[in-house]
Amino acid sequence: MMQSASGDLSSGAFEPSRMVTKFGSRAAKAAADKPILDVACGSGRNAIFLAELGCTVICVDKNLNQLRSYETLRMQTSPAKHKPLEFHQLDLIEEPWPFTEGSVGGIVNIHFFLPSLFPHFENSLSSGGYLLFESVPGCGGNYLELPPADYVRSLLASGFDLEVYKERKVGPMGSDTVTTQSVARRRNK
Repeated sequence: MMQSASGDLSSGAFEPSRMVTKFGSRAAKAAADKPILDVACGSGRNAIFLAELGCTVICVDKNLNQLRSYETLRMQTSPAKHKPLEFHQLDLIEEPWPFTEGSVGGIVNIHFFLPSLFPHFENSLSSGGYLLFESVPGCGGNYLELPPADYVRSLLASGFDLEVYKERKVGPMGSDTVTTQSVARRRNK
């Protein structure tokens, strides 16, 4: 269990998503010397995992204060063991996408779905780089923010090869909403 300036942080708060633990090393290898973006990084759980694989990781989120505090503690406790995280504070809804064409080697987008980001992901990813995407789970009213079947597939169709694509129908009877998990590799430009 880690301790931060704001109190105890349970180890569960920093457990990476199953998708990232399963496919993170593949994304890390493909990224080569380019950074991986953790988009809407939250607590940084996925970024920390990727950094421990040796990746340069840029954490992108609207509020990075808690993660910056944790990163300071993480680096103080064993700096030789950890690759430092980089931070880019960004309101993904309101501010323009700042990453240029082919500038990143991978993108992780877990539990945040904003369709307007997908063309930016395609543009910013270098050839062969991975996009690991997982929508919010379909519990409670979350289905209201989920897309219809095959929508995410259509967003990825022009620039990605899908190595994994899973959908699960959620929501009340009659709704056409799905949770989505995808491991998509950027086609050669």
